[in-house]
Amino acid sequence: MKRIILIFSLLIYCTKCHAQSDSDTTMPVLQYEKFVEYKMSLLKFLKPDAIDIEQKEALKNFYSKLLQSRADGKKVSIVHIGDSHLQAGYFSGMVRRGLQQRYGNAGRGIVFPYKLARSNGPHDYVSFSQNSWKGNRNVITQDSLSTGITGFSVTTNDSSPSVGISLRNNEGIDYRFNRVQVFYKPDSTFMTASDSLAIIETVNPIKLATGINEFRFSDYLSNCKINISSDTTYTLFGLNLLNDSSGVVYHNIGVNGAEYKSFLGQPMFFEQVKELNADLYILSFGTNEAFAKYFDGTVFIQTVDSFITKLRNVSPTASILITSPTESCKRIRRGVYVPNPNVIAIKNLLQKYCMDNKIAFFYLYECSGGKGSMLRFAKNKMSDARRIHLNRSGYEMQGLMLLQALLKPLSEQ
Repeated sequence: MKRIILIFSLLIYCTKCHAQSDSDTTMPVLQYEKFVEYKMSLLKFLKPDAIDIEQKEALKNFYSKLLQSRADGKKVSIVHIGDSHLQAGYFSGMVRRGLQQRYGNAGRGIVFPYKLARSNGPHDYVSFSQNSWKGNRNVITQDSLSTGITGFSVTTNDSSPSVGISLRNNEGIDYRFNRVQVFYKPDSTFMTASDSLAIIETVNPIKLATGINEFRFSDYLSNCKINISSDTTYTLFGLNLLNDSSGVVYHNIGVNGAEYKSFLGQPMFFEQVKELNADLYILSFGTNEAFAKYFDGTVFIQTVDSFITKLRNVSPTASILITSPTESCKRIRRGVYVPNPNVIAIKNLLQKYCMDNKIAFFYLYECSGGKGSMLRFAKNKMSDARRIHLNRSGYEMQGLMLLQALLKPLSEQ
């Protein structure tokens, strides 16, 4: 009876949340996790018993730092990199909130003004500017220096532009910040920062490295405006929102259409991602590679290895976790879709590569239902028309699976 009352209460609460906005998450974090877990239980093709990380011993250093972070008063930095399954933030957002609820919130991490680039982004913040900006992303650019840490950039020729970020505070965690790191070019640019109404204080930057400034406020803010003075083209790659607390800062870096090679061809990405001081990299690619006209498994693994080698060059002490892609479908004729066979090839290649190289691997493909799962998600109205992407609920379920997989070794200690 108590279980029925709890489920009913959760349904009512979530209905109220979504009545406000289809992108709001106003439940307390742990309560929302229980609601997502309940929805998972209704999909009988999912395999929660398969939730586990292979080669979990490769994450030993990360787990040690996570457990010590509060006692040492330090931050633990997680950098999650992937494709469109990450860009919207639902998949990674479940993991971020879950870890921060348990181990401390050290900041929202990397954000980007996707609206200015005319693209979609996470639901927990908005960007604004009165200037004209041109967006770019590493999937389509021909310029190897045009994108950086987020895989995106926005550029303006205006002489005195400004750009702002405003938190929506709709995720059950307080992400107000008093430190803002700005990744940009050219380095000669002069900037100041204030809250969006300029009623608290205007501060000058502290230079951390070439093309990276940090602004430190005396108060905690929910919004920030960067004011720029430049006599040449100004390019923004992203902002990092931090606070002074210990705990987890979880950086979400996702690009629609991205593959491993999309980031590999952008050297500025590796120069800038070094500044995040990652303790753990989570890599979630494979869906877009699976749609190559002529998929070559040997070339794919060589690209994965090159990418990981570059990450290790800039972050030699960081742990690495690779997640398998989940099933996606190909259309064989109008209205008829079948599982993409390349996905199975890619998840097998990644699993073997991780085993051979002692890299942690999360078999998300199997946990999400394995072969035929995308068609089942579609039957439950949880996929897009092409059977490639899930809706918010689907991605949050997969995010909860990843969170549970990461927490499992901690509960076994």
